[in-house]
Amino acid sequence: MVTNPSQRRLTLAFFIGILAGVFGGIVKWGWEVPFPPRDPSVPWPVDALERTTPPKIFLEQLGLPSDWTYMFSGVELPLSIFIVHIGFSVVFGVAYCMLAEVYPRIKMWQGAVFGFFVYLFAHVIVMPLVAEVPPLSQIPLDEHLSELFGHIVWLWGIEIARRDIRNRITKTADAS
Repeated sequence: MVTNPSQRRLTLAFFIGILAGVFGGIVKWGWEVPFPPRDPSVPWPVDALERTTPPKIFLEQLGLPSDWTYMFSGVELPLSIFIVHIGFSVVFGVAYCMLAEVYPRIKMWQGAVFGFFVYLFAHVIVMPLVAEVPPLSQIPLDEHLSELFGHIVWLWGIEIARRDIRNRITKTADAS
């Protein structure tokens, strides 16, 4: 089932997706504080001194700098990694918000189902195939759980922002 074309606000959905994606990226960071997805002391690949994050590996695979940093409140932070993290969230946030305008079922369980499928696509299929993470059998259960539930909460955050901003701007309910 698709929505009534006269109720769709695709341009608005695009811009809301950017905002909701940034918000979702911050939500995902917040999730990773109490539930860190990986232990950097677990080596992979075997000759690595420490396990690096998928965004760092992604940048290195593309030949882009992964060592840009900035200082805030006396703390040096990894700007390159943050750009990838927020960029990933914005890309999926825009896609989700635009798809939600056309296909209302994508919002099932307030975005949780979409978040589950992003986890499957990114962490179970693509990232192991391009060697950004170890083979699935070598990833600890706690990492799988952190990433799975982190993606569900991440998309839920995007859905909350999407729905609220859209409804406030249009003063109408979602397209149906």
